[in-house]
Formats: sequence, structure tokens, C-alpha cells
Amino acid sequence: MFEDVEEGYLDGEKESKFHYFYNREERIANAPQNVKDYYNGGMRPITGFKVLFKNKSNRFILLTLVFFIAFTWIYTGLNNTRDTCKIDNVLFQLQAFAFEEEIFVTLKTKPQNQNNHNPKFINVPIEVEFLFVNNDNAVAQKDIIIDTITSEEKYLRTRSIDYDIIRVDAKIKIWDTEKELTAFVKR
Repeated sequence: MFEDVEEGYLDGEKESKFHYFYNREERIANAPQNVKDYYNGGMRPITGFKVLFKNKSNRFILLTLVFFIAFTWIYTGLNNTRDTCKIDNVLFQLQAFAFEEEIFVTLKTKPQNQNNHNPKFINVPIEVEFLFVNNDNAVAQKDIIIDTITSEEKYLRTRSIDYDIIRVDAKIKIWDTEKELTAFVKR
């Protein structure tokens, strides 16, 4: 279409060193191979999960991420600081904090099925033994609380003088079931 049209040049120039080819094949004939691949549709971006395996740095990031997730999963699974547990349909949560020269401990009991009011947990006797553990992993003080669980939320509280206590263990006994909770003292 424009093959017979004379191009205009600047004054004093006979031909320009840059020439635009209107025909696509002529335009990419002298181009580098990656440009030819792009025009032919060969350079499509990699999408999805395949991106993580494409080059070495992406594989390294994926492997690091897998190791980090596995480490945190194993650490939380093997960590013996469990401050919550569930016995039948009652959830127990242990908390301990320091204020001035004392350690305050709270064991929260919360029935899970509050809609049906399970009659199994009305006036159930509970015995909780609190063990205050110091820096040497020795029990500094013991405290036993005997109470009853009702169908409502309840708090069992105790306190102790701070003898460099780092954690509080609680042994919960309901009927023939016994569980142990551990909470570090928040300072």
C-alpha cells in the first residue's frame, strides 16, 4: 500500500538510518530471537503454582517457607505450655499475671453447649491444684480449690506472693478425668 510513497528526509540527508517496515514479517526479520518469540506468541508469562518451581531462587523461597511452617507446627505441637483444655463439653483456660509483689491466677470454666444446657454439668464437683513454679523448677507453693461447675461461666481465682515464680501449673480433676494446664506468668 505504501511501498511506492517516497519518505521525507531532513535537510541534507538522503536516507534515514531508521526505517519502519509496515509489513510484520519485514519488521521482525532482523530482530533478536526473543522479539521473534514474543511476536509469535511464545513468551507467555508463567502463572499459578508453576511459578514457584521456575527458577532456583523461587525454589529456595518455597523450601524456606515449607521449613518455617513445619518448624512452627512442630514447635507448637511439642510445646508443653498448654493453657487451655477441654473436658467433655467444658472449656478450661488458665491465666497468670504479676502485679506488684503478688501472682494472680485465674482458671476460667466455660460450658460449650450453652443452648442445650447439658444437665450432666450442673453442680459437678471440681478439684483444682495450683502449683506455683519458680526459676529452679521447684514448686514454691501449692493451693487447692474445690468448687462446682455450673452451666454458666465461672472463674476460680487464687494468688500467691511472688517468689520469682515463672509459671503456674493447674491439675484439674473432674470425676475420674484429670488434665494438667500450664501458664507462664505475664509481667
